[in-house]
Amino acid sequence: MEQGAATADKEDFNARGKPTLFQLSFPLLLHSLLSFFVNLADTAIISAYSAEAAAAVAVAKQVMMIAFELSGLVGIGAVIVISRHLGRGEVEAARQVVAVALLTNTLVGLALGLSLMVAGPLVLEQLAGSTSLNDEAGLYLNIVAVGMVFNGFIAAGLACLRAFGHSRLILAFGVGVSAFYLLAEWVLILGVGPLPGMGVKGAALGTFSIRVMTTAILTPVLMWKLGLRFSFSDTVARFATARRMIAIALPSVTDYIAYSFYQIILLGLVARFGVEAVLGRTYTMLAMAFLIVVVMAISQSNEVLIGYRFGERRLEAATSQALRSASLAAAATTSIATLIWLASVPYIRLFTDNPAVIELCGSLLFLTIFIQPGFAFNTILFQSLRAVGDVRWPVFVSLTVTWGLGLSTAWFFCLFLNLGVTGVWLSLIIEETVKGSLFLHRWLSRGVRHEAG
Repeated sequence: MEQGAATADKEDFNARGKPTLFQLSFPLLLHSLLSFFVNLADTAIISAYSAEAAAAVAVAKQVMMIAFELSGLVGIGAVIVISRHLGRGEVEAARQVVAVALLTNTLVGLALGLSLMVAGPLVLEQLAGSTSLNDEAGLYLNIVAVGMVFNGFIAAGLACLRAFGHSRLILAFGVGVSAFYLLAEWVLILGVGPLPGMGVKGAALGTFSIRVMTTAILTPVLMWKLGLRFSFSDTVARFATARRMIAIALPSVTDYIAYSFYQIILLGLVARFGVEAVLGRTYTMLAMAFLIVVVMAISQSNEVLIGYRFGERRLEAATSQALRSASLAAAATTSIATLIWLASVPYIRLFTDNPAVIELCGSLLFLTIFIQPGFAFNTILFQSLRAVGDVRWPVFVSLTVTWGLGLSTAWFFCLFLNLGVTGVWLSLIIEETVKGSLFLHRWLSRGVRHEAG
């Protein structure tokens, strides 16, 4: 009976056909762009409350970035394992992976929330000292940390939907959730009628409430679209699958965590140059987030396709797929970065009229253009190597370049030459170009063929 059901699932999945890069990436791109515009509006709302509140939230989010990266730990491995099962037509096995991923990542989220409450204030003390900025950032961090358990569930759930090819559903889901989030942020941060504005506290409460709501909606969606049948005893019995997913994802997540620590150190360097430097970095990073979502939409879709082709043993197709995706992402983001730079003044005026911040952001956005080609090849080929099982060498190279070359050049340009945040951007150009070149060489010389052998 079970064998007949599995055969029917396989035939149904094959009948629908495996999606193309465009079919996967375009809805993900729209979803990511939606997230970008939500962050843009969110930053504008908190900036309208006060510049100090905007800086405090930016600092807190940078500290929390480490936890956010870890909350995607199981989801990264789940996408690879699920896509390989689906590539072989093993639909029921893929569903079992979903259940394990959800439980495991929810527990990871709980642990991360507790860790943030303990370690977060210590990190903020090193960044901002005993200042009002530290106090406001700490308030935001503590409230949002409580919601990390929900974030773990959400991250795993969306990753599993992506692996099954439900990109359009993710987009539709994001539209509804984002509308509620912005409304909540507007009311809680600025206040409406008799309800007073709560500033940083309101921003944190809005973030927490949206995670609770998203979890409540996502649970039945997963049961409906993926045929999820959750059994606690069966899921625990398959815990070896969780270890497998973590083993696949851990090297990559280690790199992400190390990079988040690296960004915290860079923020510490920038903070020495005052609030204007912090805001200049914040507003430019927000624009860069637009470019990142373009690359990640292509990269995440490419990773699924690489998994399908690897599962089918179509090695040449997997090799050329990654190169096409990287070239497309590099061309797209470089062009978009140029357009953002040309529109930099009206963009920055969404947040501030401070001429020093506007001038600084203009310079940083110009330099951002030259970051994009290396960043696109770095990101897509890194994840392509991971999708075929080559995870340790890329992580070693990424960590070595980041901490050996990136940090030293950032210190040299930022502090030694006294270029401030501009020096950090010069360092990023060098770092991303070197990484992209090394991963391109790895993919061409080794890539999918060696891992298949």
